[in-house]
Amino acid sequence: MVDRAPLQVENVMETTPQMIQGSQALLTARQRMQGMMGVKSLIVVDEAGQFLGMVRYNDIDRAATAGATVSDVMLSGVPAVHADQAVQELAGVMTEYDIDRLPVVDESNTVIGELPRSAVTLAESRTGEAVTGRERLSDAMSDQVSPTLDVREDMTVVGSSGHKIGKVKEVLADSLGGSLTHVVVHTGLIFGKDKSIPADLIDHVEGDEVSLKVDKSDVDMLPDLNATG
Repeated sequence: MVDRAPLQVENVMETTPQMIQGSQALLTARQRMQGMMGVKSLIVVDEAGQFLGMVRYNDIDRAATAGATVSDVMLSGVPAVHADQAVQELAGVMTEYDIDRLPVVDESNTVIGELPRSAVTLAESRTGEAVTGRERLSDAMSDQVSPTLDVREDMTVVGSSGHKIGKVKEVLADSLGGSLTHVVVHTGLIFGKDKSIPADLIDHVEGDEVSLKVDKSDVDMLPDLNATG
């Protein structure tokens, strides 16, 4: 196997970040996110473009929005990232704060871009570290419930917009603790592709349906597990 240098933020960052000023009305933030499919959080900046925090759609939905500003409900303490950081180091940050992007800042804390969740997912698959060291659940374990998510084969997988992506083909677990780490999803119909999706991209499981925090376009960016060459 050929060793690859760590993928840096500057290689995959978006240079047109989804930002909003903290002084703007909370209703404006809500309308912005409602009008952009797949955007569940915005980067909050001051008038000079310096990073202040993040505002999440779910927080706006729970807030009394009349007269409130973005800074009233924004999440502070979210770490900003720099262009020369390794993307793989940031895999758990978005899950910890329940956001779908991270601000990329320069030395003066001015936002110069954003790192979307899809880029982190792609970097994780690119290194091959996501599945290495894990093992497939044996037949004896296949009926056991995951400590956090009860994901089983043949469940329907849908994206954040509610559109169907495919079906669960395999469930992957940690070789030591047995906890869910990835699900292999078969997308498409007869000539579909198999995609390995990290467990932290699962939003919730209800009935026979697995809902993801990302959409089909993000899943499509992942390598096909059955591809050759």
